[in-house]
Amino acid sequence: MRNVDVNREYKSSCLAEVALPICIAGYQDNKLVDVEGNSYIDFTSGYGVANTGWDRKELIEIATNQLQKLNYSPPWFPTKEAVELATLLKKITGNNFAKCARAIGGTEANEIINRSSYIYNEKPATLSLYHSYHGGSKFAVNLSDNKNFRFPPTSTKNKYYKIPPPYCYRCPLNKTKDTCDVECTSFIETSLKTHPDIGIFFIEPVIGSGGVIVIPEKYLRRAKEICNSHSVTYAFDEVITGFGRLGAVTAMELYDIVPDAVAFAKGMGAGIVPIGAALLNENLSEAYSKYEDVSGTFAWTPLACAVSKANIDLLLKEKLPEKAMIKGKYLLEQLNLMFHKYLPDNTGEIRGVGMLIGIELVYNHTEKKPFIRLIQRLSLGLVRNGLMICESWNFEIILICPPLNISSGQIETALKIIENELKKLAQ
Repeated sequence: MRNVDVNREYKSSCLAEVALPICIAGYQDNKLVDVEGNSYIDFTSGYGVANTGWDRKELIEIATNQLQKLNYSPPWFPTKEAVELATLLKKITGNNFAKCARAIGGTEANEIINRSSYIYNEKPATLSLYHSYHGGSKFAVNLSDNKNFRFPPTSTKNKYYKIPPPYCYRCPLNKTKDTCDVECTSFIETSLKTHPDIGIFFIEPVIGSGGVIVIPEKYLRRAKEICNSHSVTYAFDEVITGFGRLGAVTAMELYDIVPDAVAFAKGMGAGIVPIGAALLNENLSEAYSKYEDVSGTFAWTPLACAVSKANIDLLLKEKLPEKAMIKGKYLLEQLNLMFHKYLPDNTGEIRGVGMLIGIELVYNHTEKKPFIRLIQRLSLGLVRNGLMICESWNFEIILICPPLNISSGQIETALKIIENELKKLAQ
């Protein structure tokens, strides 16, 4: 491994100076390999993309065969591959949606949902949660909570309202687990009453890149009731939580909740093809049909559809969601034991669902101020020793989201790497 002076790398407050110059050249058995031949156990899945794992020969074969048949078609024509994929998506979501709209990725899927909602209820404003992330377009970034990349709204009609999430570790209402009755849903009610121009509420069932903030099931249910009572579209962003990540094929299945619309991407294409989808209820489907426009020229090519369908079939055949639940619980348990053993004063909260885990390190338990420098040092140490992890977009929380087919042996090796690094930090 490359010899990196960790103290030099993280002593600056500039986050850009903590990045290692790693250039990925390939992968082998859920390990990323760089141009210098160093390998890293992957605890990132490409930020939740390679749910079925890297280097799946079955998917590469499907892609190769499809290229020899039909790899593109004029976007206004349906193809056999597109129909098969749409049928499968409707099936795995319980046939609760009337239409499956094509997208290239999660950002576009969310845009389709928003446009359909506006056409349906003619309310232009959106409501979302702080800490959330919904994509990289001008609309999606404004919908998100990433102030570093915020664009000014295009007009006064495009209003983006935000409310605090049910962030239990940092409860906005100072509740505890014993006293909480998800009173924070009152923020939704208040916003919809105060701003009648809000037409849609976007929510990640687990806020992913914002720090793995686990939304209580009770909150999700009550939020749906509130939206229904105000005739507001209730939209799930399952770009990162979909396709097995939480221990079920979707968060909708895990919590038995059906929103008005749901956005998919990331794990849908296995990191091989760019693809996304927006599933819409009957009302939104009718609205969408009024403009019936493919969101992108390259949305749902036969190649992308064939790979995506094979990827989902593989996910189901190998029962990867069930395995994610089992392995995720074990991983969460072991991480809690290790961090509280070696960094008891700085371990804020370690939380997660399935194979999506967040680790908060703080200066102390009273103020709970994020210990960013400690996170940087730990992250660099892990990468130096062959373990690739993620961080939240504000660099305040460590994210762990391995491929769902990662072996038990690789998990144990990764835990040893983490423990060794924690021992160094504890000295």
